[in-house]
Amino acid sequence: MPQNLSHQNYLRLRQDAPVSHVPPGSQPIGATVTLKLTVSARAEPEVVLTDRRRGYTWRVGLQASDQDDVWEAEILLPDQITVITYYFFVDGRTYDERRMMESQDSEFGNRPAYGEWTTAPYRLAVYDPQKMPSEWTRGMVVYQIFPDRFAKSQSDESVIAAMKGVYGHEPMFKAWGDLPEDPPLGRDFFGGDLRGIIEKMDYLADLGVECVYLNPIFEASSNHRYEAIDFLKIDRMLGTETDFDELVQAAHQRGIKIVLDAVFNHCSSDSVYFDVTGKFGDGAAQSRQSPYYRWFNFSKWPKQFDGWMGLGFMPEFVETPEMVRFFVGAGGITEHWLNKGIDGWRADVPFDNTDWFWMRFNERVAAVKPEAWTIAEEWRDASNYLLGDMFNATMNYRLAWAVRGFFAMQYLNASEFDDRLFVLRSDTPAPALQSQMNLLDSHDTDRLLTACGGNRQRFKQAFAFLFAYPGAPTIFYGTETGLTGKFPEDSRRCVMWDDLDPALGEFFRMIMKLRHENDILRYGDFEAVLIDDDKRLYGMARRLDGRTVYAVFNAGREPESVTLNLAEGEGGAWRDLLGGLPELTAQDGALTFELPAHGSAWLTQ
Repeated sequence: MPQNLSHQNYLRLRQDAPVSHVPPGSQPIGATVTLKLTVSARAEPEVVLTDRRRGYTWRVGLQASDQDDVWEAEILLPDQITVITYYFFVDGRTYDERRMMESQDSEFGNRPAYGEWTTAPYRLAVYDPQKMPSEWTRGMVVYQIFPDRFAKSQSDESVIAAMKGVYGHEPMFKAWGDLPEDPPLGRDFFGGDLRGIIEKMDYLADLGVECVYLNPIFEASSNHRYEAIDFLKIDRMLGTETDFDELVQAAHQRGIKIVLDAVFNHCSSDSVYFDVTGKFGDGAAQSRQSPYYRWFNFSKWPKQFDGWMGLGFMPEFVETPEMVRFFVGAGGITEHWLNKGIDGWRADVPFDNTDWFWMRFNERVAAVKPEAWTIAEEWRDASNYLLGDMFNATMNYRLAWAVRGFFAMQYLNASEFDDRLFVLRSDTPAPALQSQMNLLDSHDTDRLLTACGGNRQRFKQAFAFLFAYPGAPTIFYGTETGLTGKFPEDSRRCVMWDDLDPALGEFFRMIMKLRHENDILRYGDFEAVLIDDDKRLYGMARRLDGRTVYAVFNAGREPESVTLNLAEGEGGAWRDLLGGLPELTAQDGALTFELPAHGSAWLTQ
């Protein structure tokens, strides 16, 4: 079996570079790492390192090793959390890392990028191993719910009675199952509610869900509720605080955790805090003597102020001591809902708050419920958030773009796919890897089935990969019923409970059940064992306590013969947990079998 196959692949894709170096990946505080560089140099090369948290740079000379053109240096890392960046200085020239571009920002948000390369300093995350995610978060199955569209218990009349005007637009009631409004204005309501979720709790438990992440549920005007009116009130269209308490209780009785959305960067212009219409009488837009006036940045009071993304109906908060205390202080919003029974927070647009704010948030969570799961919505490199002093996890869009690029759109070959996975694992603290929120679609993307062009084999193959890969696989509500959608708001469709897809539902129950029954898939180490660009084959090994599951995928359009080299001592009979292959017998240390187009196999002894 090839050793360090991903390392070899990383170097192969960069073989036109004048220097050769594999970054060591994230490291614990105070560790010593050896940096090795292969380069033909006239003089001793140097490595130039920068502690990003301190903004401090130092240089270290490399020494010649006993191998030709291989230079190395031992580096003592800081004893505090940080991100180290570095580059090499060789014969008067600097050499950075060459990386595949994973995404790019545009006026429409973050989008995946394929076929483009960029250069930047190498990165090395330095984390605190004592502040890594709780055991219960490792490898769990997560289910994301957009409350207005998942399940409805209330009557149409109740929905209509609770609707509000949405920033100059009349609210729109739509019958369950109609398509969302296009173009979207955030004003169309279908009436999904907390009691509807409660009534489907047995369904979620039977499916295999272990954690539910809810998009915002606090009082707001829009259907997405990302601009709260009051952070202490449940939106009455969703239910009451009693309904919320019952939801938490019903979930916990079935071993399901609850995570809420923390939108702590902005609020509604109609909120208690801003109060542009004077409904509450004491908001920042009503008086400069308001206790909330200092929470906002007015360029010309009361009409001109900073809004999130320039939106006038979402005024942004200023991190004054009062604002910080309200959200993350003793008795504040973070603590209040943790004490109400939730098991974690997902932070919206964390990059629009300061790191200092999220450090205070982390301290409050640790003081109230240290085992809670906290997730940052960061679409790009999230290393800085995952070191132990801010969050446990990220919404792993970097993984989503890689999986989509290989399986769904087929923009990546197997080597490029493996490279993205390797770089992502290198950037992520190893103890946090199994707790990352690994998703393939969400309320902010198109649906994966749509991205697959409706091809269900590719769709199922992508999820077969996700459930075999390290992390917390996450399903956007209704994915298991075949929901589609061309853009974010179109993806927020209603689950048609009277017209479910039994075959697709059974597939998801199967892969969740297999993950529960096979602790290797939840806790095992990862190794890439098969990378074949011509056949579009990819394979990984998950290993735990001397046991192995091989997950092998044919992302091509034709059946392919696969030869999988086994580790020493892994002979005998093997079976496919997914049920697609007959029993296999190892010959000469390998398994040989045919995998159908867009086929997957999870092989175990």
